[in-house]
Amino acid sequence: MFPSLAIATTIPFAHNAAIHFKRRPTLSTLCISFSASLGTCSGRDRSVYKPFSGIQTSKEKIRELFESVELSVSPYDTAWVAMVPAPHSPEHPCFPGCLDWVLNNQNQDGSWSLHHAYPRFLKYVLLSTLACVLALKRWGTGEEQMNKGLLFIELNFASAADNNQTNPTGFDILFSGMLDCLSALSLKLRLDPRTLNTLLHKRDAELHRCKGNSSKELEAYLAYVSEGLGLLQDWGKTMKFQRKNGSLFNSPSTTASALIHHHDPKCFRYLNSLLETCGNEVPAVYPLDVYARLCVVDNVEKLGISRHYNEEIRTVLDETYRGMKRSLWMPPLVVWHSGCCE
Repeated sequence: MFPSLAIATTIPFAHNAAIHFKRRPTLSTLCISFSASLGTCSGRDRSVYKPFSGIQTSKEKIRELFESVELSVSPYDTAWVAMVPAPHSPEHPCFPGCLDWVLNNQNQDGSWSLHHAYPRFLKYVLLSTLACVLALKRWGTGEEQMNKGLLFIELNFASAADNNQTNPTGFDILFSGMLDCLSALSLKLRLDPRTLNTLLHKRDAELHRCKGNSSKELEAYLAYVSEGLGLLQDWGKTMKFQRKNGSLFNSPSTTASALIHHHDPKCFRYLNSLLETCGNEVPAVYPLDVYARLCVVDNVEKLGISRHYNEEIRTVLDETYRGMKRSLWMPPLVVWHSGCCE
């Protein structure tokens, strides 16, 4: 199964269902390393495999997971950060390293995504690819990559209205809004009109439903999908959701979108801090390591081996508590999907 994580922060989203990210932030490094550390296996050889062949080595490998977790890059978020203009030179990107990442990390099929091999995640791939095309067009570079990306979107556009596809949070608003941006930049796509009309109808219906309700939850939801609203967004209301670390919902893409439309020094400092930590490979959520480390705690508790890691567990919980007190991140409701912690 594909390991993934869905987190509801303080946003009870528009649908009464588990919350999914706009992008799938994967904890693949964590999950694979954890399985390897435990000596587990999958497939036909499970019955003959001897777990814990090296008990002490396994214990040390698991102990290392408490220290830090490497997060997967999100092409979608990297592209949005790449679109931020320099404060005093708006004709140039503020974070050129992210633009370089987009230029150098396109898949052979023209997409940008870590999940292009998973047929049920095409909506995630379409979002990421469209964002990367927009970033290249915004700065007038990478024409070859741009054309390949546009072709990928055209060939896979039917998936945008496919209800059997796994749906990212706010997809109808985000994807439709970015298509509008593409049109404004004079980039033409040959899209099936029936599929496009279906998508736009779903977008309009969702916006009507949200704007017909004045609840804080739906206001937060619309702030979370700001990239898809652009100039239609009330940025004054959106900035009410800014956290002490300068971000909006710990989301690099939402924060970058806010910085594009509403210059804010706290947003700028947040993105700078993120890039100092992650380099030019922007994750879907930052900071997220606390969630990943809590996943390790959850695993060792379920496996009944927590007695070997009392000190590490205490450290993780203490740091989590201190982070909550400083409001560097909001206490989440974590819903694990597809076996990440199971």
